[in-house]
Amino acid sequence: MSAALCMDSAPQPRRAASTRATYAAFITFGLGSWISINSIFVQSSFLVYHLPEHWALTTWIVVALQLANFCVMLVLRPLVKRPAPAWALLSSMLLLLGFGACVALAAGVYRSTAWLFGLETWKIIVHEMVRTERSAGLLAMTFVAGVASCGSSLVFYPLAAHFPRRYTTALAIGEGLSGSIAGVLGMLQNAGGAPQSFAMAFGLAAVLCVVSALGLMFIHRQRSTKLEDDAPSSPLAADQGSQGSVSAGVSPGYAGFVALFLGAALNFGLLPSLNPIACSHYRDSQTVLLWSNAVIYGFDPISRLMTACTSFRLCQAQSDAKHLNVLTSLFSLAALVVVLLAKWPKALATFDQRWVVPMANVVFATCFGYARTMAFLVLKDAPNAARLYWIAGMVLQAGSFCGSVASLLLVEVLKVF
Repeated sequence: MSAALCMDSAPQPRRAASTRATYAAFITFGLGSWISINSIFVQSSFLVYHLPEHWALTTWIVVALQLANFCVMLVLRPLVKRPAPAWALLSSMLLLLGFGACVALAAGVYRSTAWLFGLETWKIIVHEMVRTERSAGLLAMTFVAGVASCGSSLVFYPLAAHFPRRYTTALAIGEGLSGSIAGVLGMLQNAGGAPQSFAMAFGLAAVLCVVSALGLMFIHRQRSTKLEDDAPSSPLAADQGSQGSVSAGVSPGYAGFVALFLGAALNFGLLPSLNPIACSHYRDSQTVLLWSNAVIYGFDPISRLMTACTSFRLCQAQSDAKHLNVLTSLFSLAALVVVLLAKWPKALATFDQRWVVPMANVVFATCFGYARTMAFLVLKDAPNAARLYWIAGMVLQAGSFCGSVASLLLVEVLKVF
């Protein structure tokens, strides 16, 4: 009888170890999602002094990123309409693209410049013909990295939908940590870092893409095991945090889609363009800009981790919608502060302190990071969770695209800022 008890209790530590390993694998998998683009944005704090766009560099980075975003939405849409999309295969292809972009940037491709399209361009505002020099190498690699990063929002999360909800949180934490690592590395660099500093930053991003691929391999093996033995005792088949019925007729939380769309428009469109402008009014503008970028990436994973302490249910969508509306209002107000400082720095003399722009970014990153993860978790109980995760990713990328178009019009065309 004692032998039987030993046999019954032995699988428990094994299941716990498997759960922890899978959780860690999802975090490492998430590292590869936005590491390439986050590294480019952080390094832009230094590159503004080396490349012809100067303080308008981030606006053009956003343009290249959103061109990639648009292409991703066109290409991936027919692929995911298949009965059983190969999420793991698509994920590995995206990681390979991100790795290639990081290796190219580490090799110094960002130094390559060219006259735009090799032709003279038409300036809409001043109505005169001018030649425009652009950072062709950096923008081209931003496009490639953008395909990898934007595609991850449409592919990584549907893969996580086949696992218990805690792994969605783990993926979100890894996604946030990809920015934290890039931000910490940026803080360790000297202002106007030497070319070898850029090589180190982008080289580390390439290494993290490899680490992410290893996490994906482990996850794919675990999913294959789950499909072979999908028993209630399996740690991947049952999750105490995801049990419970879904009330019929309850909408899957449109407040979450609103939060994703608006937050993405601000996070990937307006703020990257307006943060440098708002920071340029300070004497130590580069330091303020670096801190503004770093705090976003520092507080984002913390806010995502906080979602692990809260239980989200589709059946309580009305309550969750109220929380999402509050978070949306808070991060919108924080973004408004940056907009006002970018437009009227002298009119807001009361706020003429170095910490105002970074603190506004802290509030934005914390509220949007939490709302972004919460919007996915509230959909986990739905029977078609993978499909809803993909729709949420499309909403996120659509908001990002609209925000970038708005920033381009406001900053480069209408010259509002």
